Amino acid sequence: MSREDLVAVASRLFAVFLLVTIARSFPSAAALLSQEGHRPSLALVAIVLIAGVAICAVLWFFPLTIARKLLPVMKEPRSETSMSSSAALSVGLTLLGVWVLAYAIPDAIYWMTRFLLIHRIDDAHYAWGPEQIASVATTVAEIALAAWLIFGSSGIRRLIYKCRYGVSRDAA
Repeated sequence: MSREDLVAVASRLFAVFLLVTIARSFPSAAALLSQEGHRPSLALVAIVLIAGVAICAVLWFFPLTIARKLLPVMKEPRSETSMSSSAALSVGLTLLGVWVLAYAIPDAIYWMTRFLLIHRIDDAHYAWGPEQIASVATTVAEIALAAWLIFGSSGIRRLIYKCRYGVSRDAA
């Protein structure tokens, strides 16, 4: 696997991550629709979301072109350690898991702090709203997904190869 291929895989992984991040911002954008009055911010949010989706499309459909533009031209050939596609996929899945975990940890700290402060106040009449419950569930799901990507990347890799080729790459 050449260095351009590695950057192309990273570009596609970043496109997936960016798309997930954009999808997470859609509820906030939808909340702007229910606001009365000041609507210019709605147009700005729509432009940002559309630009983000366009960037995702460019990163997904033209990863090798982007890789060639990002990488410097090599004047001297150097010995490269070859990485198999299976190992590159495992590394990519693990790195994606670390990235998801990096986003989930601050949310988890926020919700744990809020939970502890509410219990310290000892207010029996505090009611969690549906948005708060959904946000806690999202944080738990993100942490579970990150753990699965980090610690189960070889199993995910086998599942991908089984779906793609009909047999596990390790068995072939």
